Amino acid sequence: QLLIGRSSWPEWDWILSGLFVLSGCYGTLGLASGGVADTQLSASSVLDWSSSEHGVWAPSGARLRKEGLPWAPSQSDQQQWLQVDLKKEKRITGIITTGSALSDEKCYVSAYRVLYSNNGKQWSSYKESNSTQDKIFQGNNNYGDEVRNNFIPPVVARFVRISPISWYKRIALKLELLGCQVLSGK
Repeated sequence: QLLIGRSSWPEWDWILSGLFVLSGCYGTLGLASGGVADTQLSASSVLDWSSSEHGVWAPSGARLRKEGLPWAPSQSDQQQWLQVDLKKEKRITGIITTGSALSDEKCYVSAYRVLYSNNGKQWSSYKESNSTQDKIFQGNNNYGDEVRNNFIPPVVARFVRISPISWYKRIALKLELLGCQVLSGK
């Protein structure tokens, strides 16, 4: 018999076994649909192969399920990041990622940190409940499959940065953020 109750986060139901079930705050936040404009996506740097058939790996390519190039930085190191400005605070409950499906550039991010901010200047690293350590999210283990990571607990933020820690061949990323509007008075 499973016992189900409410957690302190109203959007989450919890089951005593420790398995979390999302209820009500799991919608996509606009990267794949185009609700997030290209101007709301920025990055530490951009890979520019404009002289070749591949072109520019711009932040605007970082949209999950969008055809074409993903975002990739000019060099692959741990100082790189991709940033999403949601224009107002949202409750963020998860992320879905993939890599590059180009036949000769099958690459992806295998682990990353998530940072968040309300003003775009002061950043906090995502941490799990009762932890002082930055959460290292396990990303992709191939270029094509979508990998979902849930934020338990969720965060409320306007800005989100993905900071790759490890990758295959080079950093290449497409993503979607999951969550919902912040309810007034909460």
